[in-house]
Parts: sequence; structure tokens; C-alpha cells
Amino acid sequence: MFYSDDGYIPCPSQMGAELPAEPHKIVIVTIFLALAGISNWAALAYIHDIVGRNPLPDILFSLVPQQAWALRVGDFMVTMCALSLITIFVFHKHRHIVIRRTFFIVGILYSLRTLSMLCTQLPPGYVDNEDRCRRQLNITERTWKVYLSRLLEQTLHIGFQDIEDKMLCGDLLFSGHTLIMVLSFLTVSYYLPEDKKYLRYFPGFCASVGTVCMVISRTHYTVDVFFAYFLSVFIFTLYHSFCEIDTYRERRNSILNQLLIIKAALWLEENVVPGKVENAYEIPLLSTIERIRDPTRRQRQTDPNMSNSSSAAVIETV
Repeated sequence: MFYSDDGYIPCPSQMGAELPAEPHKIVIVTIFLALAGISNWAALAYIHDIVGRNPLPDILFSLVPQQAWALRVGDFMVTMCALSLITIFVFHKHRHIVIRRTFFIVGILYSLRTLSMLCTQLPPGYVDNEDRCRRQLNITERTWKVYLSRLLEQTLHIGFQDIEDKMLCGDLLFSGHTLIMVLSFLTVSYYLPEDKKYLRYFPGFCASVGTVCMVISRTHYTVDVFFAYFLSVFIFTLYHSFCEIDTYRERRNSILNQLLIIKAALWLEENVVPGKVENAYEIPLLSTIERIRDPTRRQRQTDPNMSNSSSAAVIETV
């Protein structure tokens, strides 16, 4: 549909179309992400008292002794990756699409992380687990009040723990730090315009350093980083591969529709023209003011011959 004999024809979303913001969808995926995050913290509040305290053997642990300083560096790299992602959110022309896609993908990954934590509990990998982890409560001390207190604490700190104080331990097997760093790099790389692609090396460098620091500080096992990397790449690629299917008919008939995540994506992407969105950037408030002051804006909205923003303009071969 969007192809010709001499190559690829950009779809309307690549030619400056104003795609619908659909704020209600952003609200829904934000709630989904929040619930996924809370489920992580609830799982940690529960499993802290049942995980072992003797670290498991790990190939990198045997090669590199524990480096306490690396945890601070790793946390800093996570922050840098997150700031890179937020920059894309703020300045991308179609930020509403980028935000809801990213929030949905992160929500899916955090839901998978919760399931992995509940299925298999790995002991923390520190050489000084007893000094770093809080005391485990016996069965009679484990009350709803204790669990809710831990959950509230984690929620208020958005999952971060004070590394200078004793921590809740057990959130392993799927590295949340790696999830954020890898997804930030993938999103920045995908949504940068071609002439700015070199900027992806910054979050790429931060993610590389950060993941190494997570292991040598023994915050995570090597397998935690391995799983987080490949699952993050898989879910990101799966979602965006679906978005790049060129016609609505092919989307509906794709084998991907058997997956629950794609059924949700069908709803999220129903008003987005198939194909890659235009990777253009703007100053948010300035562009809004310019659109309001544009004397031809109202006419373009009411005259179908002057507007290319409607998905009805897409000619689908039936």
C-alpha cells in the first residue's frame, strides 16, 4: 500500500500529519505501569523473608571480586539512561505515541519480572548478605501490617532503596536496572531522526557500563542481566514490528494477533497510521502556540481535502 516501483512511500504519519493524542490511552497505560510496579514491590515485600542468604556461584563473581563502588556508578548510569528517555518524551513531535508505547512495554516487562520473582527466589549475591539485608522475620512476625509497611516504603521511594542502610533482598532473576537501561537505549535509538542517530551512543555507553556494574557490585547475578536484556529486546521488537506492518488488514490477519500483548496493541494503535511515525522534534509549548495562532488550522480540520492527518486517508487494499 505504501510502496511504489521506485521504493518506499512514507505513510501520512511520516509526512507531518497531526496524529490524535488520545490522552485517555496514556492514562490507562500509566495506571497499568503503576500497577505493574506496585506488583514488583509487593512481591519483594513478601519474598524477602523466604529467600536464602547464601549466594549462588556465578561465573563473573568467580572472576571479579565484589566492587562496592560499582553500585553507585550503576545507579548513576540508570539515571542517565532514564533522562535520555525523558528527553525523547519531551521533545518528540509525536510524544504521546512514544510515551504510551514505552509505558505499555515497561508495564509488560515489569509484570513478567513480578512473575519471575514469585516463581523462583534467588538469594542475594553479596559476600556480606547478613550485613546488607534486613533481618528476616519468622512466621509469627509476618503480618499484613509488615507487608503493607514495606510496600508503602517501596512505593514512596519508587522502588529505590538506600544503599547505606539495610535493604529488602530477593528481587533477582530479572534485573530491573538492566530493563530500564536497555529499553531507554532501544527507544532513543528508534525515535531519533536519521541525522541525530549518533546521540544513541550516549545511552548505549551508559547501559553497557551500568549492566557491568550491576554484576560486579553483585547487585544482580549474570543471569539476571541476561534475561532482562533479551526479554527487553524481544518485547520492544515484537511491539514495534507489529506497528510497522503496512496495512490494517495485514495487522488483523497476522499470526501475532494470537498474542495477548498484540491484542492490546491493536487498541493502542487503532488510530495510528501503519508504519513508522515521523521522527521529528519540536519545542512543546512553542509548537502548541503556533498551531493555535495558525489562521488556516480550523479550515484544515474541517476540510478533508486539506488534511492528511486522518487515518481515513489511508487507502487499504481489500
